[in-house]
Amino acid sequence: MNINKQMIQSGIGLFLATLALFFGLLFIYSSQGNISDADYFNYSSYINCFALPAIYAGTGLYNIIKFARIRPMGFGENFKLAFVPQFLSGLLSLTVIFVYFNTTGTWAEDSLQRGWYELITANPNPEFMEKNREIIKYMTDLNYNMFTLKVFFLSFSMITFFYLLISSIFAMFLKNRKI
Repeated sequence: MNINKQMIQSGIGLFLATLALFFGLLFIYSSQGNISDADYFNYSSYINCFALPAIYAGTGLYNIIKFARIRPMGFGENFKLAFVPQFLSGLLSLTVIFVYFNTTGTWAEDSLQRGWYELITANPNPEFMEKNREIIKYMTDLNYNMFTLKVFFLSFSMITFFYLLISSIFAMFLKNRKI
């Protein structure tokens, strides 16, 4: 199988899985009356912190193992097999989510913002509240846009660091090995 074709297919698969999770949660939240804003924020956080990293890392590892069964590959090839699909998918999915939140999904952004604020006020941490008064002030103002270009690039930078880290670990561990 062609390595480039595999990377693009994996990237598109990750992109579709990410959007399915994002819009699936959004659909469940908007169609179920018993899910609060705080629950929506929590579920969104769980998906972003646990489900997506596992899916992305698992896909990177799968790509390397798939080609390592055919022949041993060096660090560069393994890194490319793991990193490129993650980067492609992350860029595409974050762009779609960013555009959605800044066009037709402003209500969903407001729900996330209210959910975060509800969680902070339901379980107050005086030290956090004291140190982050400005952030808390912005979170109570629904006219404040949480999803600006600055936030997009900061988020994507952190996510890309995760892709680099996990791809490097897999590539180093599986370099020159036939499985």
